[in-house]
Amino acid sequence: MEKKEIIKLIEEQIGSNNEKGWPIAARDRIAFPKFSESRITDANVGISILWTIRDAVIPKIEKENVAIIANFYTPSGLQPMVRNILANPFIRYVILFGEEYSSKSSEDKISELTSANAIRAFFKKGLDKNGKLEGFENSVYFDKNISLEAIEKIRKNVQLIDLNKEMPNASLDEKINKANELIKTLEKKEHFMLPQVFDYEKSEESFPYEEGPIAVHGINIPDAWIKMIYNIYRYGKKNLMNANTDRWIKEINNMVVVIHNPQDMDLSINPFLVPLTREKIEAYQKEILSSLLPEGKAYTYGNKLRAYYYPKSEQIKELINSDDYRDFEFGKGDWIDKNVSYKEDYCEINQIKDIIDVLKRDSYSKACVAITWHVADELMRKHKSSPCLILLQALVHNEKLNLTVFFRSHDMTQGWPENAYGCAAIQNEIAKAIGIESGLLTIISSSAQIYNNYYQQIEEMLKKYGHLLKSCNDKRGNYQIKIENNEIVAILLHPENGKELEKYTGKTAYELKDKIAFSSSLDTGHAIYLGTELAAAEMALKNNTPFEQDTVFKYIEH
Repeated sequence: MEKKEIIKLIEEQIGSNNEKGWPIAARDRIAFPKFSESRITDANVGISILWTIRDAVIPKIEKENVAIIANFYTPSGLQPMVRNILANPFIRYVILFGEEYSSKSSEDKISELTSANAIRAFFKKGLDKNGKLEGFENSVYFDKNISLEAIEKIRKNVQLIDLNKEMPNASLDEKINKANELIKTLEKKEHFMLPQVFDYEKSEESFPYEEGPIAVHGINIPDAWIKMIYNIYRYGKKNLMNANTDRWIKEINNMVVVIHNPQDMDLSINPFLVPLTREKIEAYQKEILSSLLPEGKAYTYGNKLRAYYYPKSEQIKELINSDDYRDFEFGKGDWIDKNVSYKEDYCEINQIKDIIDVLKRDSYSKACVAITWHVADELMRKHKSSPCLILLQALVHNEKLNLTVFFRSHDMTQGWPENAYGCAAIQNEIAKAIGIESGLLTIISSSAQIYNNYYQQIEEMLKKYGHLLKSCNDKRGNYQIKIENNEIVAILLHPENGKELEKYTGKTAYELKDKIAFSSSLDTGHAIYLGTELAAAEMALKNNTPFEQDTVFKYIEH
């Protein structure tokens, strides 16, 4: 078939957003060509720039023989990559370069389960007979509609050129120059097969719920993540990430996750799709605790929180030196702007250090808020490189340092775990600085998302760890049930010291049900347990037989 006919077939393909054209997958996440641009040629080169910001690369690339340039954040990106190459078999080379890690310095020892290593493993070993990539069984999934034979054709006919391995000590610009040289000199090749597009597997429908916020409580970060993912997967509504996108998600608005022991680093339960290591967590924490902004990155939360950019340093100086300025809380002093670093024509504010200083003076202050959002900047870019973590607030409550964090948009499968450990590090830093223990870490995700290319991995994870959802340890108290004076008695006990909080009496389970339901808000598992025990107590009362909590129904079952 002639080249013109192949290009025509590519142009007529229907992508995952049900529109004609190519790329057919992850279209709104492609750096080049732009989503609105129709550019289908016989270009041979695809480029993966991993975690490097696209604005640092795209303007400098010679694009004549380039079909596509894309970031590649997580190993799950392999399926969109495969779909796009099979749909455009003119692609014969993949050039790989850019920052490989979401957070690290070159000296960090870190987990090797990165997107870059997933690409390398794919081209080196391919998939096994079950469609799995060795070492990435949980994080990489290939839709069963895509034939293994077609996927293997990519390995045999597309060459990976790994500039990060070939030029480990080169700068980003040196790698871009090398990529441009290759783009001009690589042997021009024909298509290696006819274009192919494959259907998508259907996911399970979501269960109905009242909509709005869902709150879950977890002992530590892995425990909280399992419970949170279960709720989003079960109740999340099908939605699009943006207009003109092909990225379908399950979404909960205002997913609230409360972690009771966020400093617990126990990874014996490691349910994450890309298993976390202590080294990888510490690398991410190191970044979020640092004000430095690495080359090629639009932002880091550490930089936003610890070197918050303010364009008019003179304004702050005038404010704190003005005769009209009054600080009614602490009075005037040099310490007011000690966390402001004045530059020639701007300044940087260390908001975390400022929170610490405020709490040292007033440990019960409600004004300890740090933000990452720059209104003027976000007017221009939004969706391009806006931070997802918007604000955090530190509060001393019950003589512990609680931290509440708000994310505007949140990838709950890959992004949330590292974010949670990073926020825990900030909480620990503030708590230690003011001499108290860390308390609750509450993470509110306004748009909490599970991407559709994670659905099958999530199902497998929940099968493996679903039993952990059944535990019932109610922080609001436990009930002691007994029979006294010819009545059923239910006593609410404090969960820590066993002190009697409330007492209910009645002749029937139904009567007690109404009394307890009016005054209490119970976890579903706890409520079902309480109902069965009240029914058992009523049976014993009617039959004039002994009643002992937690034994009656176990005896009947056996």
